[in-house]
This record gives sequence, C-alpha cells and structure tokens, in this order.
Amino acid sequence: MIDALSNSSLLGNPPSLSAKDAAENNSQLKMDDFLQLLTSQITNQDPLEPMKDTEFISQMANIASLEQMQQFTQGFSKFADSHGEMLAQSYLGNHVIISSNNREVSGVVEAVDKLDDGSIKLIVDGETYDPSDVRRVELTQTVEN
Repeated sequence: MIDALSNSSLLGNPPSLSAKDAAENNSQLKMDDFLQLLTSQITNQDPLEPMKDTEFISQMANIASLEQMQQFTQGFSKFADSHGEMLAQSYLGNHVIISSNNREVSGVVEAVDKLDDGSIKLIVDGETYDPSDVRRVELTQTVEN
C-alpha cells in the first residue's frame, strides 16, 4: 500500500526533474530534488522497518560530497577559462607562427579580442585566429635581428 502511494504521487510533491528528464537534458539532480526525494522516502517508509540513522547520514554525506564536487568543477572550469585568456594575452606584441586552414601564417600579434560568446581571438596582420592554432611564439626583438 505504501509503495503504491509513493510510486503514484509522491504525496503530491513530485521532484522537479524526473530521472528521464535529467538524462535527456544531460543535467543532474539538484540538492532540492534530492531533499524532496529523501523527504518522500522518509514519509513513506514502512513503520515496522524505518530507515536506519546510518543510512540517512550516509545519504546526506553522499549528496554533500556530490555538491562540493560540482562546485569544485565549476570553479576549476572558471580557472581554466581565465588561464586561457591570460595565455592569449601573453602573445600580445610577440611574433607568432600560426597553422590555420592548411596554411602557415607568421606575424606579430596586434590585439587580443574577447568575443560576445566568450571565445578569445588573436589579431595578426588584420586577420583573426584562434589561440589554439599558435605553433610558435618568439620575442619580436629576436625576429627583427
């Protein structure tokens, strides 16, 4: 009977994302969704076999660990993006050799642009290039001598 209640309606509080929706949207359950599911589980548990304290604590520790991992991943992603920007800016004023579209371009980086989509582009001889296409960086003084 309790299983029928929990499976049919979750007492009128369905989680905001179903497992199918989460998989299709390539998203993850949020902390609120987990707490809602946990509340439903505790509310609908068998009174003759209640959830043990250790199980509850273990589940809370797992979700806290998952949330910290997600925050770490987001922070690391921001760090990686800023590192890429700093690297591109370090090319400014230096002579570079770029391999792009099956041709090699050589010149001094005149500017570094950050586009609306967040991508970084190098300007060499008035043309835009992706920083990942840079094959060699030389000091401008070395090239002139």
